Amino acid sequence: MAKVQTPVKGYTGTIVGVHFVDGEGSTDDPQALAYFARQGYKVSGSAATGKPAGGEGGTGDGGTSKADLQARAKELGVSTSGTKGEISERIAEAERAAAADKTDKGDGGDQGDKPADGEGSSVRTVE
Repeated sequence: MAKVQTPVKGYTGTIVGVHFVDGEGSTDDPQALAYFARQGYKVSGSAATGKPAGGEGGTGDGGTSKADLQARAKELGVSTSGTKGEISERIAEAERAAAADKTDKGDGGDQGDKPADGEGSSVRTVE
């Protein structure tokens, strides 16, 4: 199984069916690996080539059905038409945009309203 690192440091979420925690995930899905390689993710490990196992003629489905991809695409509000690879790319693009939006807003992902270490420990007075 190949290891994948996101370009967004500390990202936690799912991109093209691969779950990431703190910017790291793993998969043996050749389509996902090919997508990650094209998009500049760091891919390493036994399946890092992004080619189907067993040489030519692999199905490349990685265990994710087209129906599952279409359901996720619908959740994200992106087109559900096309091949599995096309749908996967649209999903990844939408998820990447959402992750970047969280980072741009200083949301910090799953941090919620918790203050960063050393911040927010003082009492605030509301007038």
